[in-house]
Amino acid sequence: MDAIFNGLGAALGFAALHAANDYIFKPQDLGCLCPPLGAVAVLLFSMPMAPASQPKAVIGGHLIAGAVSCAVVMMELPQYGEMAAVALTITLMSMLEMTHPPAGAYAFLYVNKGMKPIGMLAPGLAGACVLICTQQVFLRIKAAVLPKLKKH
Repeated sequence: MDAIFNGLGAALGFAALHAANDYIFKPQDLGCLCPPLGAVAVLLFSMPMAPASQPKAVIGGHLIAGAVSCAVVMMELPQYGEMAAVALTITLMSMLEMTHPPAGAYAFLYVNKGMKPIGMLAPGLAGACVLICTQQVFLRIKAAVLPKLKKH
C-alpha cells in the first residue's frame, strides 16, 4: 500500500508543479520544471525520512548548486564547466551537511544550458520548493488515511 501512496504523492507533486508553472511562473516568463525534479520527487515521496530528502538538504542543495553554477557560467569555462560546477556543488553540500544528489544534476544542467542568473531560483529551486510543499501536505494526508485503509 505504501508503494501506491508513494506513486500517488509523486503524481500529485507533478500536478502541483505543472499548475504552479502554468499559473504562477509562466506569466512571469519563468518556469519550475526541469529534469532533476524527477529525482527530487523520488527522494521526497519514496524516501521521506532520508537525509537527502529533508527540506534543509533539498533547499540548501539547490541554493548551493544555483550559486556555484551561476559563478561557473559567468567565468565562461569552455570545456570543463559542468565538471567544476558539479564538483564544487558536491564539495560545498558535503561541507555544509546538505547533500542532495539531484542538486548535482541541476548544477550540470545549469552550466550545460548556460542559464542566466535567474537560474539560481528557477526552475530548480522553485520546483523543489513546490515539491516540498506538496510532500508535506501529502504526508499528513497519508498519515491520516493509511492506517484506516490497513484496518479494512
